[in-house]
Amino acid sequence: MYTKKRVLALLMAVVFVFSMTSLVSFAEPAEQGSYDSLGIGGDDFVIFYTNDVHGGVSDNAFYTGIDSSLGYAGLAALKAKAIANSKGALLVDNGDSIQGSVPNTMSKGQSSIDLMKVTGYDILVPGNHEFDFGVTKFIDKAKQSGLNYICANFTDQNNNLVFNKAYDIKDVNIGNETKKIAFIGIDTPESISKGTPKNFQDKNGNYIYSFNADTNQKLYDLVQRNIDAVKSAGADFVIVLSHLGDNGGTDGWYSQDVIANTSGIDVLLDGHAHNVIPSRTVKDKAGKDVLLTSTGTKLVNIGVLKLSLDGGQIKATSSLVNKITDAEKATEEYKRVDAAVKAELKKYEYLEEKIGYTDYSLMINDPANPNKRLVRNANTNMADFITDSYLWYAENDPSGKGFKKADAAIMNGGSIRANIKQGEINYLSVLSVLPWNTKLCEIKVSGQTIVDALEMGAKNYPDESGGFLHGGGITYEINKSVKSNVVTDDKKLFVKVNGDYYKGGYRVQNVRIGGKPIDLKKTYNLMITEYYYKEAGDGMTMFKDAEAIVDGSKNVLDIDIFNAYLRIGLNGKVPSKYENPYGEGRTVFTDKAYDYSKSPVQVANSRVASTKDKKGVNTGDAENIMLALFVLMMATGLGATLNIRKHR
Repeated sequence: MYTKKRVLALLMAVVFVFSMTSLVSFAEPAEQGSYDSLGIGGDDFVIFYTNDVHGGVSDNAFYTGIDSSLGYAGLAALKAKAIANSKGALLVDNGDSIQGSVPNTMSKGQSSIDLMKVTGYDILVPGNHEFDFGVTKFIDKAKQSGLNYICANFTDQNNNLVFNKAYDIKDVNIGNETKKIAFIGIDTPESISKGTPKNFQDKNGNYIYSFNADTNQKLYDLVQRNIDAVKSAGADFVIVLSHLGDNGGTDGWYSQDVIANTSGIDVLLDGHAHNVIPSRTVKDKAGKDVLLTSTGTKLVNIGVLKLSLDGGQIKATSSLVNKITDAEKATEEYKRVDAAVKAELKKYEYLEEKIGYTDYSLMINDPANPNKRLVRNANTNMADFITDSYLWYAENDPSGKGFKKADAAIMNGGSIRANIKQGEINYLSVLSVLPWNTKLCEIKVSGQTIVDALEMGAKNYPDESGGFLHGGGITYEINKSVKSNVVTDDKKLFVKVNGDYYKGGYRVQNVRIGGKPIDLKKTYNLMITEYYYKEAGDGMTMFKDAEAIVDGSKNVLDIDIFNAYLRIGLNGKVPSKYENPYGEGRTVFTDKAYDYSKSPVQVANSRVASTKDKKGVNTGDAENIMLALFVLMMATGLGATLNIRKHR
């Protein structure tokens, strides 16, 4: 059974204070198409913006995972065209650019850093995935590159700005007037929980970096101070470059939340959620209109912010370009950057080794809507294939690293990054799907730990979540009518679930392993990534103390497991089991509570409070014993009535 995600449109009240010299107007967004269709005149100034490029530097899907990218060459051509035909242009990026494709995996992000320099970026903001190859490593690479990174809320343990600048102010010519345009950088506080938390800590587990959002208000206050600072410095117009997202993350940290709780932002260019937002009007704290826009991902669209003058005041209009013309491809600037991109990709030709074939596309996106990701909130055949590969590998242990037959496997949707089309499968295409070089582990965990992890992964449903969990050997339901009771700390790391699994306190229900109801007290062998086991990825802290059967030191990589399953386990051919792009329905979405009374053994094993009463009796155990006696009496026809006092 499969139920598609119910899309939520989040339009929150946000406010904007007009400066005396600025006016923002919002026309209906132009139809997406070429740059020439946008009507940009000689007196206009243009700001090109990108977000979540994720290594989509060209349309060579073999290396970049996308065949519809306009590429850095197209971007450079448009910037040169705007400089020649209008008052000027700037190019900015809103994060997640150095990770997500084969070249980035192999070069630890250096590939895209080098290409962004070639393309001519003027201002950049880090995203959460900039830190995937190590926090200090990224900081060093960013500073050595000479690229102009800014971020107001990324600080060290002494509250010093990591990139030295919270904002940048540029003098630009609009019409016949010089205006000061301020850019303030903000990165999502989810960079810690959705990255690798230990990368932000010292060896003793103390956080040495912060994104200044211990409370939501702290983040809003920080942004407001920077708005006030740039206005005091003479800024005529304030643009926030943010990697926050408008849904699928953490309430209070969304782009519209920041706008709603500050005054003075004129435009917010966003990233992180991968949503395509040509132009959206929201309200700020003072009730004024603010323009919010975002391009999606992998340069399928290029954002174009046109600044013009209306009675001496700045007028802003945002549009998206999704086509590069033949004339633009013929320009010297396009050819220059295209040559640099091709030279970079050529370094990885050795990865073209064939490993198998498939008659069925393995999908992470919806075939009916290629811009819609399924893998972060729905079933997919790609996720089924990957988790099955983990189970096969554990049982067969082709590397001889000590794996044992596993009961179950889990995989987070956010780590699965590309489709594989029908046809030949090679090493490079698999590396596009799993670009992380992630190590696989096998651990011993309780059933309770597993349901806690599933609950953490389901807490944001129906919104997208990188922590949404797919299972091999596991099926489960998500009760959409139950509000999440997951408790996290100020870094959004898992603490506990305020509820009882058997009493409807979890959204996750009817969890089955190997087709049998999960036993919360039983120990299971679980295949899991080191990212979850030891690095608390996506805030999953519940596994950190588990006993390892095989840990990351064995250096077994997810891509090698995928390849071994296809080559050895399936004789190089993807079977019809994976024909349906929407998967086998291992996760079921429902509005009905599961009736655990049909499984009295499960009820007897329910997780209950273990606090003892005044006489030292473990009340949880007492309740379980009484429930078991009740079941026995009913089964033997004693007809007795037993009043059970439930301790809470």
